Amino acid sequence: MVDIHSHIIFGVDDGASDESDTRKLLEESYKQGVRTIIATPHRRRGMFETSNEVIKENFARVEEIAREVADDLEVYLGSEVFYREGEIAKIESGNYETLAQTDYILIEFSYEIRYREMYNALNNILQLGLTPVIAHIERYNNLDEKKAQELVNMGCLVQINAASILKPKLFGDKHKNYKKRAKKYLDAELVHFIASDMHNMTTRRTYMEEAFNIIEKKYGTTYAFELFSKNQERLLMNKII
Repeated sequence: MVDIHSHIIFGVDDGASDESDTRKLLEESYKQGVRTIIATPHRRRGMFETSNEVIKENFARVEEIAREVADDLEVYLGSEVFYREGEIAKIESGNYETLAQTDYILIEFSYEIRYREMYNALNNILQLGLTPVIAHIERYNNLDEKKAQELVNMGCLVQINAASILKPKLFGDKHKNYKKRAKKYLDAELVHFIASDMHNMTTRRTYMEEAFNIIEKKYGTTYAFELFSKNQERLLMNKII
């Protein structure tokens, strides 16, 4: 499996706090069958403003830890960009890392963002020649299948968190809505990636193996492999999905 959304770089956001956390996340991911991980530290003005230099320096250590965990565990650098007015200039200038140096970029929004505002933002990114991957689309309260279909038709890709596939009682009431939405998007075949969005080994760990098994049982092996590895492999090769 390939995980395109993770917070494994220690000391840069609300993910791994130190090298020990990073190692544990990598070990657990490998145990679950993940062999490639894209690190996507938060890039959000006023909240997560770690410099590019520190991110790259710490990521270099993450690469070393990954090699220590397993010879065949690969890690790449990306970012999770919180979109707001003014971000397009930073994206255009290359201030934010795309996913593994491809033309794909992971984008998140406020959960209460109005649909037209999201549409316009994503269209602006597409105009730069980049393909937006909408992070954890099941969290946005003003989206539905029809609107998500419109975003996919315009060229965007959709990512759902593995935790949103599991039983909501594991995470609390708000995840009931996440799971309901995730199911609707999956049923409509609007999803391109399932990723961990892992932050730690307690409250926000990786559930890739469990999610894969559920998807395979409900939707079949072919769809499961598309969501957990095939589309990700095309992304890494910078091919059209």
